[in-house]
Amino acid sequence: MKTKILVILMILVGLSVGGYFFYKNITGFKVEKGVVPVPSTEVQVYKGTWTPTMFTKNTRKLVSDMKKLKGLGINTVFFQGAPPQVEHCLEGVPPDSELVKIMKDIIPIHNELLISNIQTAHKNGLKVGLTMSKCMPQSKEISIEAWNSKVIEYAKLAEEHEVELFAPMNEPEVLFGPSASATWGQEILPKIREVYHGDVIWKGGAVGDILPDPGQPNSTNFSGYDYIGFTLGLASNAGMTMEDFSQQVDHSLDTIIGFAERDNVKGIMITEFYGLLPGAWEKNSWSEEKEARAHEIVLEKGKGKVVGFFALDFLGMSFFGGEKIGLPVSENTSQTQEVIKRYFTEIL
Repeated sequence: MKTKILVILMILVGLSVGGYFFYKNITGFKVEKGVVPVPSTEVQVYKGTWTPTMFTKNTRKLVSDMKKLKGLGINTVFFQGAPPQVEHCLEGVPPDSELVKIMKDIIPIHNELLISNIQTAHKNGLKVGLTMSKCMPQSKEISIEAWNSKVIEYAKLAEEHEVELFAPMNEPEVLFGPSASATWGQEILPKIREVYHGDVIWKGGAVGDILPDPGQPNSTNFSGYDYIGFTLGLASNAGMTMEDFSQQVDHSLDTIIGFAERDNVKGIMITEFYGLLPGAWEKNSWSEEKEARAHEIVLEKGKGKVVGFFALDFLGMSFFGGEKIGLPVSENTSQTQEVIKRYFTEIL
């Protein structure tokens, strides 16, 4: 759980820092009037990247990143917007810190930044998925009404700007637990359908997060969703070998496919996958070769079973300047990029 919370905070820092650079470099930040249409190309398999945020320093860099993605065979990018009452998600940070100041600066322009990213993706031939990030404030419980209101706000934005895929929240099981998430997922779905007419995907966590605790009833329910998405990765599991990971991928695929068949969902997607997060590389004698192989295992196992693959941001697009804490750095992912390009352009 501590790892999950740390990742959530890092995502929020990414949102903050990215927005700050956009705010300071406002001449590079542009929202087109009207709607930039979604690319008309038909997608059989969504080949994408999952980025905690793609708010970058300027439009020029964002366009460059999009072109790199296209060159790797990627056809879709998955963004996430900030949660409700985002200011409470950084409790414990000194109120006079630079980060808090940045948050106050960017919150009023957050949606404009998000729209700009969607428009840039569309202009560069990429489809878009959109969801909402989660956070767990220490002292203030965010009401379910606030969560729901923010979900519908993003669903309306997705409808207006021709977003291809919409998920109500990123890994809600981590926030609510599996049982409450299943109930909430069914309650929020008809409200989304009222305002958004694209495909709705449940962007779940790892299978271990989705399944109930031992001895508890299985309350999972994905009925009515177009797709089920889930996360695959070694996370910080120091003892897992490649063979172990391969077996985990098989088990996860079988489990989610079973849910899809049971609930009459038309397909499944791996909405976030990676090997080992960079913070654990040195401790676990990890390498670029192992990271590339972990990606390859997911792609080869998922071929023919999965209709969407979203690799965790491997180009360093989500964080800006200094250390890119917690996410892959492009200098260490050349072999991973080769694997992704081969599968996305030649095999899938």
